[in-house]
Amino acid sequence: MSLRFRRRIKIIPGVHLNVSRSGISTSIGVRGASMTFGKRGTYTNVGVPGTGISWRNRVASPGNMQVAAGPTEAPKSDTPIIHHHLHWWKVALFFATMIVAGLTKSNAVIGFFWLTWFAYWGFIGVKLIIRLSQRSPS
Repeated sequence: MSLRFRRRIKIIPGVHLNVSRSGISTSIGVRGASMTFGKRGTYTNVGVPGTGISWRNRVASPGNMQVAAGPTEAPKSDTPIIHHHLHWWKVALFFATMIVAGLTKSNAVIGFFWLTWFAYWGFIGVKLIIRLSQRSPS
């Protein structure tokens, strides 16, 4: 058995500072949906409050952030490169709707928020699956 330490400090509503043995991170969001920024990367966290059901996905890791020193040529490859970018406006829209839904404290509004975002990400997932299935096998 190992000794664990974790402390969550509320800065302002929706923003928490997480302190543990491994370091410090920041979480932004409401109960059930948040983003965590720390030294191990950026994560989106989604869950159904009170059930223990949750999902966590890494958006970016510290090693993915590289600055080009000058013009470089990309290696030639037969396989197409698919870039997935999480645009700033998607994150801003997510947090804006999440905050508005949380402030209303209406189950109908919160349910609509979750339905809309699950439908959006479901659409993105189906689009990705179709794109990957259309790739020619090497």
